Formats: sequence, C-alpha cells, structure tokens
Amino acid sequence: MDKEKARFDRMLETMMAFVEGVNESHAGGVRFGSKTPLYPAEIHTVVAIGRNQGISLTGLAEELGITKPTLSERIRKLVDKGFVEKRTNPKDRKAVTLWLTPDGITANHHHALHHEKMYAGFCRHFGEDAPQKIAAFTRTFEELSRLNKDACEHA
Repeated sequence: MDKEKARFDRMLETMMAFVEGVNESHAGGVRFGSKTPLYPAEIHTVVAIGRNQGISLTGLAEELGITKPTLSERIRKLVDKGFVEKRTNPKDRKAVTLWLTPDGITANHHHALHHEKMYAGFCRHFGEDAPQKIAAFTRTFEELSRLNKDACEHA
C-alpha cells in the first residue's frame, strides 16, 4: 500500500504542477486580439455569451455553473473592459440580456484560434494516439472533478 500511496502523491504533484503551469501562463491575463488582457474565467464567460447572444444572467450562471453574484461581478468587469454589453430585456424590463461588443467578438474569435493552435500542438505531440489520449484525459479529468466535488461536499 505504501508504494500505491507514493504513486498517488506523485500523481497529485504532477497534476498540481500542470495546473500551476497553466495558471502561470495566464497570470497577467491574455490579450485575445485586444489591448486589454482577460483572465481564464473572463474569456470563458465571453465565449459562453458568444454562443448564446442575448442570454440572461440566470441562464449564463446556470451554463457556467457559478452563482449569480459571482457572475454579476464578472460581467461588471467585462462591461468595464468593453467586451460585454448589457441590454434591457424587451419582454421583462427588470431583466437584462448579455451581448458581446465588437471587442468581445474579436476576443471570442482569437480565443477560438488559440484553442485551434493548442489542438494542433496536441495532435503533433501525440500523433496517431491523439484521439485515444483525448478520450482518456477527458475521462480522467471528469472523474477527478467528481472526486473533488465529492471531497468538498464531505469536508
């Protein structure tokens, strides 16, 4: 059992090194075709709005799996940075809908290009094994996410 525990610890160290590397590469934000940097949570919010132009705050919070107060603060920052526009919902004057500005559309496009480059690099690295690696990594990350969620709920 000690060997297995040591392998588990090594796995955790490797996973954390990967996460820290990703975080480090985004530490100051990334400029996706604009002068203003965006952090990962911000650009992924822009992407979600781009997929659902006119979405409500409630709908977007559900899609992203975050609370409305957290999303409201993020949207405030994205509006201030000029990537998102809030419009009054014509069907419900109290509600707002979310839309990308021209800068938001540009950032969304450049983020898609960023993912295309990452995919090309992944495929170059893993070659013909890339499809199997994608499936295996996806399964593993989904399982780890469930494990983490369960651990947080039982802490």
